[in-house]
Amino acid sequence: MSRLAQQQIDHLSAIMDERWSREFNEIRSLVAGLGEERQRIALGERAADTSDEALLETLSAIDEALIRQNLQDVRDIAAARGRIKAGTYGECIDCGSDIRYERLLAYPTAKRCIDCQREHEHRKARAEGRAD
Repeated sequence: MSRLAQQQIDHLSAIMDERWSREFNEIRSLVAGLGEERQRIALGERAADTSDEALLETLSAIDEALIRQNLQDVRDIAAARGRIKAGTYGECIDCGSDIRYERLLAYPTAKRCIDCQREHEHRKARAEGRAD
């Protein structure tokens, strides 16, 4: 069981709630913008030449990457809320140690202590061929 006080958990929950709203608003905005630009080109509201299509494709890829990142953030918040309900929020999923409150303030959805997170990232980099 994490040693976080209920007041700390409530504060972190409020941070996540604000982030949840911000992420969904950004997703809605990105999706709407993506659709509007595609619709304008499809309807011929402006002449779509090769450079316009290339720009749209590039912007779409960027927007889609941002949307994916925002969705991952929302999923992380949902998972953290689940850990709060289960009473395991603030506990490292790898070693079971407490995650420091300062780390959670910086990254409220953290599921690993800093040492386990570093090790996780190192293993992931090695698996992807990016290790030192």
